[in-house]
Amino acid sequence: MTTDHVRSILQGIVGSNHVFPSPDGPRLVVRPGTTEEVSRCLAALKERGMPVVTLGGLTGLVGGTDLFGAVVGLSTERLNKIHSLDPLRKLLVVDAGVKLEDVHRFVSEHGFRYGVDFGARGSCTIGGNIATNAGGNSVVRFGMTRANVAGIEAVLADGRVLSDTGGLVKNNTGYDLKQLFIGSEGTLGIVTKAVLKLTRPSHDTASVLLALNSLDDALHVMATLEHRCGASLLSMEIMWYRYFKTVSAAISKGAPPPLSDAFAFYILAQVEGVDGEASAHDILVRALDGIDVIQDSALADSHARQEAFWAIRDGSEFIETSHPSVLSFDVSMRPQDYSTYVEKVEQRLGERLPNAVPYNFGHLADGNVHFMIGHDNTVPDADHIIEACVYETLSGYSPTSVSAEHGIGREKADHLWRSRSVEEIAVMNAIRSTLDPAGILNPHVQYRPRPAGGAGRS
Repeated sequence: MTTDHVRSILQGIVGSNHVFPSPDGPRLVVRPGTTEEVSRCLAALKERGMPVVTLGGLTGLVGGTDLFGAVVGLSTERLNKIHSLDPLRKLLVVDAGVKLEDVHRFVSEHGFRYGVDFGARGSCTIGGNIATNAGGNSVVRFGMTRANVAGIEAVLADGRVLSDTGGLVKNNTGYDLKQLFIGSEGTLGIVTKAVLKLTRPSHDTASVLLALNSLDDALHVMATLEHRCGASLLSMEIMWYRYFKTVSAAISKGAPPPLSDAFAFYILAQVEGVDGEASAHDILVRALDGIDVIQDSALADSHARQEAFWAIRDGSEFIETSHPSVLSFDVSMRPQDYSTYVEKVEQRLGERLPNAVPYNFGHLADGNVHFMIGHDNTVPDADHIIEACVYETLSGYSPTSVSAEHGIGREKADHLWRSRSVEEIAVMNAIRSTLDPAGILNPHVQYRPRPAGGAGRS
């Protein structure tokens, strides 16, 4: 099957302007504009045995959208319509290619909010968020993407359209099929539409930046704020000193940061006011009262001041450019295991790759640690050494996940067995082979059991 022949078939479906070569090689990218066009493209490609990689906002960090070999990239870029808002049920129907930031802007203009939010909001798409079950800054309040989706429309590998867009709160008629596709990384079908759950926002929010000496102190603050703030608590993030120091210096450009960068840990928490009861500022002040482990603090209740605090937490791009090579990881565990785990990772790095520099931050309350580890490319096997330090150490803890937010992609396929049992992996592969028996959808995303002789869960 020649590329020219496949191109001609796809052009007949979507038009000549929406099929073009991939920038990184002799592969094709097709941009369907409707669910029907996605269906026809997949049916045609499946008939010809052509593998397909779904392309969303291309903000993933695990190689989930890599184009390789004789594959066709199917972009959701033109699936970019916001279809309808149901204000009574607080539901929004959108295409998969709509950007997260556009959802936030639209619902805000109509007096609502969508609970999923993170730094890549301006580039990532709803379909990609669903495919990876994206998390972000407000999981402590709203949960992962999985908890914020009321329905989806997806096209299966053979072109059939599966539609579950009724958005009913109660529907106890068998399997909740939409949940299969959330977190499936495009291996079961291509999501084309989503029904998103909305809430009414409070326009009164406040954020506080806290400096602490130890992780135990951070956990104490976390437990206290969760208890005292209750449902008012929107976010609780943590930054280790090197991350805070590097990003705050890059952002401030010589001006002093909000707090001294001399402390070991920093917590950034955000709360919202309760209508007619208490302001966000008052809730935070009362919640912090009497917590004697706090070494320094800065409270922000203006929008601009809060944005300045959050710019530090979301400033990982400054880490990405601070070394010739930077690897990113997102692991999860019980928050009480943070301290010894991070210490062991850094100890192993110091022994095996002394020039590696770790920058740690994460979502404190939901157990998600992000590592960004930079090195200077002078050691040929540095990436492999760093991965071993992160993942081999993780295998000594339970429960854990090698991917808290970003998915498996290509980069984590060899480590899935560290977090999933043989039985779990077998069931995932069985579901996949049932919905895509020819294996054409994102074939590079693989659920492999542990290798012979490997240690891990069984």
